[in-house]
Amino acid sequence: MIKRRGGVRGLVALGIGLVLATVSPSTAAEPKPRSLTAGVVFDHFSSTVVWEGDTEASRLLSSLVSARAGFDLGRGVTLSLTAGLSLSDFNALVFRDLPISLEFGSAALKGLALGAELEAVLINFGDFEIGAAGRFVSSFGLTRTWPLEDFAVPGEAKGKGNWMEASAGPRLAYRLSRGFVPYLEVAARWLRVDFQMDETLDDLQGTEKKRVPGDFSFSVSLGGDIRLAERLMVRAKAGIIPFAGGVDSLASVGLVFAF
Repeated sequence: MIKRRGGVRGLVALGIGLVLATVSPSTAAEPKPRSLTAGVVFDHFSSTVVWEGDTEASRLLSSLVSARAGFDLGRGVTLSLTAGLSLSDFNALVFRDLPISLEFGSAALKGLALGAELEAVLINFGDFEIGAAGRFVSSFGLTRTWPLEDFAVPGEAKGKGNWMEASAGPRLAYRLSRGFVPYLEVAARWLRVDFQMDETLDDLQGTEKKRVPGDFSFSVSLGGDIRLAERLMVRAKAGIIPFAGGVDSLASVGLVFAF
């Protein structure tokens, strides 16, 4: 059985430690001129989870397209805010506590996504740079309706899924050149998911909620910043999320313009 449940204390402690490290005068990078960046980013991830009360694992697939604004806070610290749309696939969900049992297939549900990311440069030595990154993103699902067919009376089902994820960890970058900076990133991740299904069949009504209260995992990613022009850059990352019995994945690519 695949199960990766856990609390958020370790992740919170790690995030606090990384933030505190960024303000240390002995290791922080030299202050840089403040600047603003803007762009668009595409994110995709898969996560194998076990819903509360179930024994079998299922997979959450989600893709996000977001507008991104970045703010240089000085001392090597950058804050980015994102807002956009998400498509989430809550695979292989069975609702047995409704008047008529339903199985949710692989339909992608739309949602609104909001996020924030904090990146910090901690230490520079030679061509290498040690930093840290923390991210929080939440998807608020929009309700989708399906007709219940093959019944003598009219009926419908309404489903809505939400999820939120927090991650934090160190990053090792190699300044190979001004035009290309590859990096290796390791992160602790915490994921919470909930899904609500409402059913109406003539006079019969019912609601069933499923949730993943807190799934804890780790990821390893390779990424890079590629400068296309003086103010234009591509940021890309791909990684894996190992779990007992398999591997999930993540990917991100964005186009950033600096003002």
